[in-house]
Amino acid sequence: MPESKICVITGSNSGIGKYTTIDLARRGYEIIMLVRDSEKSRNALEEIKKASGSSSIQIIYTELSNFESIKKSAEEINKKISKIDLLINNAGVFKRREEKTQEGYELTIAVNYLAPFFLTKLLLPLVEKGGNSRIINLSSELYKNGKVHLDNRFSDRKFDGSKAYANSKLLIIYFTKSLAKHLSNTAVTVNAVHPGVIGTDVFREYPKWLGKLLNMFISTPEQGAYPSIYLATSESVKGLSGQYFYKTNVKKTDPIANDEALADKIWKSTEEIVDSII
Repeated sequence: MPESKICVITGSNSGIGKYTTIDLARRGYEIIMLVRDSEKSRNALEEIKKASGSSSIQIIYTELSNFESIKKSAEEINKKISKIDLLINNAGVFKRREEKTQEGYELTIAVNYLAPFFLTKLLLPLVEKGGNSRIINLSSELYKNGKVHLDNRFSDRKFDGSKAYANSKLLIIYFTKSLAKHLSNTAVTVNAVHPGVIGTDVFREYPKWLGKLLNMFISTPEQGAYPSIYLATSESVKGLSGQYFYKTNVKKTDPIANDEALADKIWKSTEEIVDSII
């Protein structure tokens, strides 16, 4: 029998991540869910097992706003498995009010950008052992409204939730492109994807009436999961790396995401942050 493929996915206890996990489990992937320690996560695990018919799913509790938690989770993963075929950096947050992490970083930037960078760096040896492994980073068309702040831990000095979210999604695209270059001599690919405008927990901080109104005009999480599943499993994207996908189609990024000199500075600054933790 062929060896099972292993998928590590963040933010898989709800929304896009949950439906992505169900689909991949149905396809025979062994799943490691990196989620917060909560009743919601435990209920999601049981729901995913039931919906997929798979028992090859496990949870590692991870707080993506805490670098020490990410480090411990990566260490646990390295003890449990010998390779990763698929790494999906799916988790994301949107905050209306400014919050700081224990390490002093603005929460949106920490969870949406620094966490994927740090987690990927720690798991990269396992990803490379998978051979033709794939890394998928969730981004957003809102990256076009973003700006890179190198001088203040990637954050605006005056907090604005929408700007912080856009900034984080721009940084993810730069991360994807830079990582693709670093992996160019391997069989590993990495791509970013905008799944569409999806009704997920991202809207949880909006008033309930506004969230319900927005949900009338946007896609469901099931529909939003399809682009990630496509990038994870489709033979048609085999070998493609460093690309930005609008749903299931490659799309050229705007000039704001194409500055190679800035990309190098972002990579260097982020490595300095994560290296100080390791």
